[in-house]
This record gives sequence, C-alpha cells and structure tokens, in this order.
Amino acid sequence: MSGRLARALAAVALVVAVALVVAGALAGPAAAADPSPTPRPLTCAEQYPGEGPAGVDLQLGCLVRELLGHYTGEEPSGQAPRLSAYLAPIIGVAAAVAVAIGLLQLARRRAARRLAPVMPAGWWLCSACRSVNATGKPACYSCGTAWTPDAPIVPTADRPEMIQRFGGDRKSTSDRPGRDPDAPP
Repeated sequence: MSGRLARALAAVALVVAVALVVAGALAGPAAAADPSPTPRPLTCAEQYPGEGPAGVDLQLGCLVRELLGHYTGEEPSGQAPRLSAYLAPIIGVAAAVAVAIGLLQLARRRAARRLAPVMPAGWWLCSACRSVNATGKPACYSCGTAWTPDAPIVPTADRPEMIQRFGGDRKSTSDRPGRDPDAPP
C-alpha cells in the first residue's frame, strides 16, 4: 500500500513540475519585456531607523498600522496616519466612560436613599411559647397562637438604651466584669 502511495505522489509531483516549467516558458518572454521591476515597499525598520521624539517607538506604530491594514484589507500607505485620525475614537471612548460614570452615580444615589423604618411600634409576647412578635401580627410566628388582648405588650423605645454591634467589634479585656480598667490588658 505504501509503495502505491509513493508512486502516486511521485507522479503528481512530476505533473506539477512539468506544468510549472511550461507556465514559466510561456510567461518568460512577457516578464522579460518589463524592464522596471516593482519596487518593494520599505520596511518599518527602514522607514524609522531611530527613536522618535521623547523616546516614542515609531517602529511599533508602523507595525501596528501594517497589521491593522492586513486585518481590515486596506493597503498600508506610505504616510503615517495623523493624530487627528485617532481623535474620533478617543472622544467616543471618553463619552462612553462619562456615561458609565453618570449611570454609576445615579445608581449609587438611588441605593443610598433611606428606607422606611421597619421597627414596629411595639411587641407582644405569646402566652403559649413566650416568643416576641410585632404588633399588628394576628398570630405568633413560632407556634401560631392567635393574639389576645391580654397579651403583654412591650413598647419600642425611640432610642435604644444599648447599641448593638455586629461582627468583629469585640469588647476589650478591660471592659470585662470583675477586671480592673486601669490594669494593663
């Protein structure tokens, strides 16, 4: 099987070589009639042999321009684009950033609005399970016992006597009962 494959590849290579020789023979006189070959374009290293003003790498800009030209299908021109060509995209990006900042500030203002107070006017104690329920609730949240007028009501203070702290704000050792506050921790 590999012998047949090798012979087939050799035959294809021979046909391609003959076709190239015939095409070269036919195109040879036409190519020889053109006395001026097309000049090759200058490379980026030839266009910008040194650094630009203030150490700007002009060769890098040239390479980027060529890559973008090949990507977009445009032929790179010999002239470097002017800085004003980049003005419209820069203004567009700046406008998008400004709109994003404005939307974030609007969202922050809406999120910072004070919510309605959720503290009820008082609490009632369930006679069956002693759970504390908000006034206005018709039944205990824990056992489901209905509210009765004789249930004890605890009023809510406008300002709590003790401030609750949540999280890592722990009492220091000097605040513990039975400890001398002047003693070192």
